[in-house]
Amino acid sequence: MRTAPSSALEDPALRVPDVPAADAGVAWLRAHVVRFSEGPSHTRRREVVAAVIADLTPRVQPGGDPTERLLLAFGLPAAHVPDVALVADAYQPHAPQSPEADAAADRLVAALGPRDERTAARVGVLVQAHAATRTLVDRLRTGDPRPPVPSTRRIAPDGEVVEVDLTDAPFGRGHHACPGRTLAIRLATAALP
Repeated sequence: MRTAPSSALEDPALRVPDVPAADAGVAWLRAHVVRFSEGPSHTRRREVVAAVIADLTPRVQPGGDPTERLLLAFGLPAAHVPDVALVADAYQPHAPQSPEADAAADRLVAALGPRDERTAARVGVLVQAHAATRTLVDRLRTGDPRPPVPSTRRIAPDGEVVEVDLTDAPFGRGHHACPGRTLAIRLATAALP
């Protein structure tokens, strides 16, 4: 695996990892979110997630654990935090997978709506914000300048995995930049004492 600076995220030759179609579990989620899509499906899903975030943001109450705040804004109890954590741990295609994470993903999908791209966007917001926003809270609390997510992966035209350093772009760059930047900062700053 080679490494690259964040400017590589603006190179159209580098693509997000391909994910196969699936009917359920974490694989279904990955196959339907903006994070793992390119081209027209990426454009459409980016619009969907932007609408989800715009609808969600005014309903997020300040303070407390960011994942709990997001769940409550979606109308779900904080009891779903363990499901979000299980899915977040298995979300990246290279991460260890488990039947428990698949079951957790299916529970979140069932709780948030029909099995469609809008529901995938809602679950995706929860999952992608989970560890990153908690880490952002810790970084802000301690004054640590490192980004909450240190790197991301792209695939080069020859199939090689490229590890992209996010030190100078903590919310990414280019067409895959994080659409939830403002919400994440709001959640993290509100969680500080």
